Amino acid sequence: MSRNRTYRKPLGVVMSHHIRNRRIRKAGVAALIAAASAVALTACGSNDSSSDAKGSPSSHASSSAKSSQSDASVHSQAGNQSGNQADKQAATLGGGTDKARAATECQPGTLRAKLDTAGISQAGMNHRGTFLRVTNTGDETCVISGYAGVALEGAGHTAIETTARHGSTYFATDPGSHPITLAPGKSAWADLVWTTTGASTAHAKYLQISPTGSNSHSTVPFAQDLDNGTLSLTAWSSKPPING
Repeated sequence: MSRNRTYRKPLGVVMSHHIRNRRIRKAGVAALIAAASAVALTACGSNDSSSDAKGSPSSHASSSAKSSQSDASVHSQAGNQSGNQADKQAATLGGGTDKARAATECQPGTLRAKLDTAGISQAGMNHRGTFLRVTNTGDETCVISGYAGVALEGAGHTAIETTARHGSTYFATDPGSHPITLAPGKSAWADLVWTTTGASTAHAKYLQISPTGSNSHSTVPFAQDLDNGTLSLTAWSSKPPING
């Protein structure tokens, strides 16, 4: 006698199908979530790009442009100021050209030296004095400064040992070495003083005068008896130096 048998799937197999279905559904949901996230990210990326294009980059570009323009303006102003300063300096140098020419040192060949009292008596307390006077005989303005060179000569133009002391004299205050501008025909002055106490008297007949202290000199009569062959003299001045 046959029996009807109902075929049943094994419980393990049924559970396996259920598990697989759940995994498929979960995978599908995960895929949908991933797709949605991708869309959202794409939208966000698009918005950010648009914001950058319309916002920050433009703002930075505008700021950079303004900064560049500002820098250009500053450089332009600096350039103009430099140019103006250069023009001023050029004008100053240009204006000083004539002065520079006028400041040319006087040449010995254009100077004539002599002794001149200038109408002033210099005598007292065993001191005697006169002035050295140098005149520009050239055609151009020149400058002289410092102290003259002097040397004594005896009879027959024999050399006498001479000591020249630079500075203030018994009768005049030394003005110090400074440039004296001499136009053609103009003169500079220096005070020349010596003592006459009878100490080691030198009997001079001539005096050599070198206006610029060079070897070029003028020789003038100077018949004086003076102590120790010593002369004191001031620096060149624009007028006869004398104490009031």
